[in-house]
Amino acid sequence: MSQLSEGTLPYRVVYSGLCREETKQLLARARANGRFTEVAQAVRDIHTRLEWIPLDFGEPLRDLKQLGIQIRIGTIPPLVVRFGADQNRHLVYVSLPFDLLPKSGL
Repeated sequence: MSQLSEGTLPYRVVYSGLCREETKQLLARARANGRFTEVAQAVRDIHTRLEWIPLDFGEPLRDLKQLGIQIRIGTIPPLVVRFGADQNRHLVYVSLPFDLLPKSGL
C-alpha cells in the first residue's frame, strides 16, 4: 500500500444512480438479516479505499489506455466492487452495484 504523504488529495468517487439505489436495498436486506453493521462498515471501508488508494486497492482487470482509466476489482467481505480509476483526473467511477461474495448469506 502506498504511503499517504502530507498534502495528498483524495480522489473524487462518483457512484451511478443504480449503484446508490442497489446499495440502499442491500443495506435494507442486511438490516433485515441482522448484518447491517457489518455490511455498512464494508461499504464505508470500500469508499475510504476508493477515495485514498484506488490504485492500490484490489487487482487490475484491464487498462482503457485511450481514456486513461484502469478498471479494477476489490473486495472487503462480504462485498466486491468493480471500479474505474482515472489517475490524471483524480476520479473513481463506480457504475455497477456492489456484488456479494459467494455464500455471504445476504
